[in-house]
Formats: sequence, structure tokens, C-alpha cells
Amino acid sequence: MSDSAHAWRQLTPRTWITTVEPHGVNVALVIGDDSAALIDAGNDAAQGSALLASARQLSAVPVEHVVITHHHDDHWGGLAGMSGVASHGHASLLDREPPAALVPSETFHLASAIDLGGVLLELLHLGEAHTRSDLTVFATGENVIFLGDLLESSGDPQFDETSSVQNWPTVLDGALGVSNDHTLFVPGHGEPVDRDFAFRQRAEISMIYSTAEMFIQQGIKIEDAYDKTEWPFSRETLETALPLVYDALAAKGIAPRTQLPLLGGGSLQG
Repeated sequence: MSDSAHAWRQLTPRTWITTVEPHGVNVALVIGDDSAALIDAGNDAAQGSALLASARQLSAVPVEHVVITHHHDDHWGGLAGMSGVASHGHASLLDREPPAALVPSETFHLASAIDLGGVLLELLHLGEAHTRSDLTVFATGENVIFLGDLLESSGDPQFDETSSVQNWPTVLDGALGVSNDHTLFVPGHGEPVDRDFAFRQRAEISMIYSTAEMFIQQGIKIEDAYDKTEWPFSRETLETALPLVYDALAAKGIAPRTQLPLLGGGSLQG
């Protein structure tokens, strides 16, 4: 059993987190009066088994549930090593035709809840964002919101071919709308953060989409967009995020117009 699986840190009276490698994933444990639940499962079967064993050592009540926040392997793969628990995830996880060991026993489309006794976990799918399967998990009474990779504090938020840059800020708005000045947001990677941090990252993601849309309207092609402004994220992150925006807008018939040179200088958009 890895040492990292034992390094649980208490956040509130009923919530703990640990971080597992090699990807620095936060895994949470919420302990109620009657049962407990893990939020995310780690990277592979061995890691998942170790996490469940150490959670059972920590909890005085049975660990009966595990919630998968989204489809990426570092959060989902450990489910293959977890036995004797009910697993919960968004229905779109099944779109990937996962092996039987990774199929959640409970799936839903919009909302679900797990009553642990004295604390209720509310699981909401607020739309496509980081992936198509993102869950926002509210631990009612604890004022803690678990966001998976909808939020990151150890580095830039990560984008892939399933990300919706346009809708991501709207999904974060759902969590921000029920938060207060004392809410603790637990990201998929990095230290827990406050509402101000969550607002800032929401604004940064929104800026990616709105600025790219403006550039397209100005006729700026993607290869020129990287150096046209001071972006909030690294060039490496932008090389994934910006093509998503340009492609999404192109699918709507919105693309940079060719700028034709005019006699005597200047240009004409055609």
C-alpha cells in the first residue's frame, strides 16, 4: 500500500483528502453517521485498492460508495481495484465503452444524491466543460464543493478534445452560485481554494473563449492569435484550448475572413 494513500488530511469535521501520484490527484473521503464515500478512485487497480483499504482504516463506518468525477484515467482507473462499494458517475462514462471493472454501478444524467447519514452528497452534472462527464459534488452541511478537474490550483486547467471552453464557465457558475465566502473548493489537482480563486479561474477560462471569438471576428487566424494578447495560461495549454474554440466557432460557420490587400496600403476583408 502506498504511503500517499495513508496521508489523509482533514478539511472539515466530515471531510478528508489525500493526494495520489504520479499525477497529483486529490481523492476525498466524506464520512457520515452511517456510511462513507470516496470521491475519485486514483489511477489504476492497485492504487484504487490501496485507497479503499486506507479509507476503511480511517472511517469508523463502512466505506460504501465511490464517486467518479469524470472519465480521465487518473481519476477513474482505480475503480477497477475497489470491491464492495457502489460506484456513481455520469451516464456519458458509458459512451466510452469501458471495461467491466470500470463501469459504475449507478449512473445518472442530471442529478443524484447519496445519504451518508448526517451529511448528504449532492451529485450534479451541469453540462459539458472539462469533459462531457464532469460532476460537481456538494457535501451539504460541510460547505465543501468537490469539483474534480473543473478547477485546478496546481497549474493551468487542462483541455482535451472533449472539453467545451464555451460552457465551462457556466458550469463553474453553478457551483459559485451556491457558495459563500467560507466555502472550500477542492480541485482535482492542487490545494483546496476559496471562492475568490474559483471566480478568477472561471474568468480566465471565459477570457479564452471571448478573446478567441473577438480575434476571429477581426480576421485573426489561429496561428497568429497566440501572440496577440497576454493570455492567462501557458502556450502549451493554449495550443490545446484555442483550436477547440476556433473549431467550435467554425462549426457554426464563424471563421476568420481573409484580409485582401488594398492598393495604396490597408486591407479589405473578404
